[in-house]
Amino acid sequence: MMPAEPKLRFPEFKEPWKPGHAGDAFKNSRAKGAAGLPIYSVTMDRGLVRRDSLDRHMAADAADGQNLRAQRGDVVYNMMRMWQGAVGLAHEECMVSPAYVVLSPKKHTSPQFFDQWFKAKRMLYLLWAYSHGITSDRLRLYADDFARIPLHLPALPEQQKIAALLDAVDAKLTALAAKQAALGRFKAGLMQKLFTQQLRFTRDDGKAFPDWQDKRLGEIGGTYSGLSGKSGDDFGEGLPFVTYRQVFEDAAVDFSRCARVRVGPKEKQNLVLHGDVLVTTSSETPNEVGFTSVVLQDPPKAYLNSFCFGFRYSQKNLSPKFTAHLFRSPPYRKEVVVLAQGSTRYNISKSGFLALKLNFPHPDEQRKIASALSSLDAKISAVSRQISQMEAFKKGLLQQMFV
Repeated sequence: MMPAEPKLRFPEFKEPWKPGHAGDAFKNSRAKGAAGLPIYSVTMDRGLVRRDSLDRHMAADAADGQNLRAQRGDVVYNMMRMWQGAVGLAHEECMVSPAYVVLSPKKHTSPQFFDQWFKAKRMLYLLWAYSHGITSDRLRLYADDFARIPLHLPALPEQQKIAALLDAVDAKLTALAAKQAALGRFKAGLMQKLFTQQLRFTRDDGKAFPDWQDKRLGEIGGTYSGLSGKSGDDFGEGLPFVTYRQVFEDAAVDFSRCARVRVGPKEKQNLVLHGDVLVTTSSETPNEVGFTSVVLQDPPKAYLNSFCFGFRYSQKNLSPKFTAHLFRSPPYRKEVVVLAQGSTRYNISKSGFLALKLNFPHPDEQRKIASALSSLDAKISAVSRQISQMEAFKKGLLQQMFV
C-alpha cells in the first residue's frame, strides 16, 4: 500500500498527503502551435530544451498548426520515454512535437514539484506500470493513462517548499558541472601550450631549460602484446588484467578496477610493469585509436587486454607521471590519429606507433609539467567527487521526500 506521507518532511507541515490521481494535478492541453514560437524537444538528461541547441539531426518539423503549444509552467513529456524520465518543464511559451503530451498544472499544483517528482524511483515505476506496449521500446504513456496514476498529494505550500529545496540542489549541481567543465577547458589549453612549447618552465634559479629533443618512440623503447590465446571461459576469475575501457578512459591505470583472467603457470603472457604505457589498438572511429593509460602504481601480477599493446621505454630519464600527460596531449593525439587504418574498424600497428616522433624535455622540466597538470587533475577530481556526493544527496532526498 502506498504510504500517506513521506519519511522526510519540513516540520511546519503536519497534514497527511491527500489521496488522488495525476489527473487531479494536471489537465491535458492540446493547444495548437503558432508561427514565431521557438520549438523545444524533450531530452533524457536536460529536460525540455530548445531544439536548435541539440547536437543531432532532427526530422523535418511539423507545420506550426500541427505542433502543440506549451505555456510557461507546463510540463511536457515524451510518450515513448516518460517511464525513463523524458520529461521537462517549459520556461517560456513554445511549441513541441505533436507526439508529446503537454500537461497544464491546475491551481493547487506546483509544476516545479512534479518536475522533480517525476525523477523519483517510485514515480518512474508508476510511469512504467501505466505505459502500454508489447516491448520496452514500444511502451507509450498516453495522457488518459497518466491521469489514472494514483498519488498522494501535499498542499501547494509544501509542494513549493520541496521544489525550492531540490531546485537549489540542482543549481549547485549545475554550478559544479560548469566549474568542472571550465577546469577541463583550462587544462586542455594549458596542455596545448606546454606540449607545443608556447609556454615553458624555467629552472629553480630562473635559468632556461635546454631545448626539447625529438625522438622516435622506437629509439627509447619497445612494445609488447596483450593477452593471446584466451577464450571466454578464461575470464571472470583469476589474475587482474587491464581492460580496453580502462586504457581508453583513464590516463593512469587503476588496478582496483581490473577485470580477472585465468593464466596458467606455463603460459607466456606479458606482464604489465611500472612505467609502461598501455595503448588501445582498435576502434570504430579513427579518433579513438591510440588512447593510452600509464602504469604509475607498482602493479600486482597483471596483464593487458588483447585489443591493446604495451610500450616500455628503456631510458631512465623519463618520468612516468610526465608520460601520462604526454600521451594524452594534443600533439600526440594529432600524430597518432593519422596512423589509424581501416574502413569499418580502425587499427594502429606497433611499428607505426614506434615510428612516431615526439618532443621530450629535460627530466626536471618533465617533473614541473607533470606537477602542474597533476595539480589540475586533483582539482578536477575533487569537483567530480563533489558532484557525486551532491547527486547521492539528491537521490536520498527524492527517496525520502516523496511517496
